[in-house]
Amino acid sequence: MNPTIIGFIRKELVQTLRDPRARGMLFIMPVVQLIIFGVALSSEIRNVRLAVAARPDDAFSRRLADRFYASGWFIPAAPGEGDPFDWVRSGRAEAVLVAPPEGAARAMARGQASYQLLVDSLNSVRARGVETYAQAVLNEHLRDERLSPDDPPFRFSTRVLYNPTGDTAIFMIPGTLCLMLCLTTIILTNLSMAGERERGTLETLLAAPIAPWEVLVGKTVPFVLLGMIDLPLVLIVASALGVPIRGPLWLISLSTLVFVCTTVSAGFLISSYAKDQQQAMLGGFLFIFPSIQLSGVIFPIENMPKWLSWIAWFNPLRYFVIVIRHLLLKGGDLGAVLPNLAAMAALGAVALYWAGRRFRQTLN
Repeated sequence: MNPTIIGFIRKELVQTLRDPRARGMLFIMPVVQLIIFGVALSSEIRNVRLAVAARPDDAFSRRLADRFYASGWFIPAAPGEGDPFDWVRSGRAEAVLVAPPEGAARAMARGQASYQLLVDSLNSVRARGVETYAQAVLNEHLRDERLSPDDPPFRFSTRVLYNPTGDTAIFMIPGTLCLMLCLTTIILTNLSMAGERERGTLETLLAAPIAPWEVLVGKTVPFVLLGMIDLPLVLIVASALGVPIRGPLWLISLSTLVFVCTTVSAGFLISSYAKDQQQAMLGGFLFIFPSIQLSGVIFPIENMPKWLSWIAWFNPLRYFVIVIRHLLLKGGDLGAVLPNLAAMAALGAVALYWAGRRFRQTLN
């Protein structure tokens, strides 16, 4: 073989493999991706938070609830007092089994027993699975109670809330909106800062009579504004595609502002470790791909193992997906929105503080 070609091949291999970032991209990330896809990401419906609204002395309903929890698909939810619809709306429960007010035994004796299952349909695929599982659990319970599943002594109805038609687009479009804002803000901020360092213009900026924090603000605020400018555009498109916008616009804008500030801070932090735009791009994708997989946009976080679901607590995209889906499809329940906003703000503050320290150290 041509010795020149052999030399090029040897040089490229050595240059690539001696870079720890490239080694991580080649050997570590494929393993991580396989673990996430093979172990953590599952389309099976599990860990559905089920609450039961029944009288304390209703033995039949208590046995039916125990059957739900023993199935392995449902876990108990403790929403407290209040209306079952509020439990679903606030996110304290994904499904609520509503028993007859006077008790199942008395209602069945009068021939007027009626159970209702309220299902949160923000995730239409998950809601359809809950319906199927609930019917299977009910049929098994009737057989154990020596009752006929074909002619049960009570009526059982399922009511799907917030997306009754099960339209997948209504579920996916809010998540896609979140992904788009995450991608654009992180990548643009990342490449901008790395480009300044690669071209050598960052030193020129610092030689000017301005403070480093002014450079930091001047380089990040434009991308926050660009992210916010995208918001009305994507809301218009989402509305045109049939997605309802039930929450107040000011709360949607505030939530988006908090998220965009967080992702811009994360992009700036990633760029502080990159020597050029190529490394910045790789670093951005190394952050974005796990963030998407652990956000709940595609695969439910509830299906993931405990050790991996804990990592999702440090993913700002996870909180923004919850907030946007809640605001667009349910409305403006502050009890469900504010904790997620606080988590995003905390992650953004940590990223910005870390990026500021890295910025000064890199310059020195």
